Amino acid sequence: MKTTLINKDSRMGRPSASGIFRLAQCPGSWLAESKCPPEEESEDAATGTYLHDCMEHNRTPDDPEQAELIEFCFQVEGELVENIFDEEASNLTIIREERMFAMDEDGNVIFSGKPDKVYYSPLKDIALILDYKFGRLAVDPVEQNRQLAALAVLLRYKLGSCPSTIFAGIIQPYVSRRKPQLVKFLPEHLDAAERYLRKIIADAEVPNAPLRPDEKACRYCRAKTACPAVKMALVNVTSGDLVASWEQWSPEKRREAYDLAQLAKKWAASVEAKVKADLKAELKIPGLCLTSGKKAFTVTDPAAAFNVLHELFPDRIRAAEFTAVCKVGITELDKLVHSVRKLQGIQTTVDESKKWLRKTLAGCASTKVSEGSVKEIGGGAA
Repeated sequence: MKTTLINKDSRMGRPSASGIFRLAQCPGSWLAESKCPPEEESEDAATGTYLHDCMEHNRTPDDPEQAELIEFCFQVEGELVENIFDEEASNLTIIREERMFAMDEDGNVIFSGKPDKVYYSPLKDIALILDYKFGRLAVDPVEQNRQLAALAVLLRYKLGSCPSTIFAGIIQPYVSRRKPQLVKFLPEHLDAAERYLRKIIADAEVPNAPLRPDEKACRYCRAKTACPAVKMALVNVTSGDLVASWEQWSPEKRREAYDLAQLAKKWAASVEAKVKADLKAELKIPGLCLTSGKKAFTVTDPAAAFNVLHELFPDRIRAAEFTAVCKVGITELDKLVHSVRKLQGIQTTVDESKKWLRKTLAGCASTKVSEGSVKEIGGGAA
């Protein structure tokens, strides 16, 4: 099985396939973001990076839930490859995490992208592009996903010719455990997609390209906290009497207000983080100070703690009294029970073990249902 080396080239200052959706929604975001410094990687993003690395190097995470995610991805990937390529795997060319570039007639880079994995059969002239998403928001359906279209165009540049057929799909195990849908690109589809992508990028490079605030487009934009269009939109939606206006607003207007509220929350969180950083650096901000952190005493070894206290108060602190003041960490118990069931040879998943545990302990536990939260329907984070 042939495997290409990982290409370490950067984006060379050009748009990337992962950001095409945002450029289409908000052309001005390209120049606005180019003036912003890089942001620190969030905890969720770091988890995604780690899981991508596990997929790339065929490594199993220590965390059982993450290990199951990776196992699921490999299983689905294997089924897709088997269904599409009816030939020996050794005959397939595999491209892992290699950045690809689309060039103009003068050899200048137009945009780039890095598919997570590509399978290509020179014999059948068929390719499969797979993209792993480890976020918890559903992305746009494959037939509407601009990133997949961009990656298909880039693969044509990489191969130097257009495969007769390119299939592309997204595996997002936190969102769905169903077999992923694939979109099928023929050469004429790629011609149309490239014209569309070139226009999006050209529009984004025009000086004073329009800024169009959109919660989904702004979600990962580094310029959102300084964007004048975001500020104006927030002013417009927060002006006037919300209670009186709400009844007059259409459902579409209410959704717009909701999206802007999400932007406002992120802007507020960014402001608070920067204020905290200033105070840590001993910069004076009128009327604000940084409090000292709260101390939290945690018993890390309950068995040892019980032995100590029981020895001191044998008639008053027995097992029943001690466990009555203990709170079971259900997440850790889930992991323990799942690992024990696996060791006993039970074929089970993390989710199945969780359900089994709750059923088994139903007589000595309770379930509380919190108030539901607002969930986005349809495409979410890219």
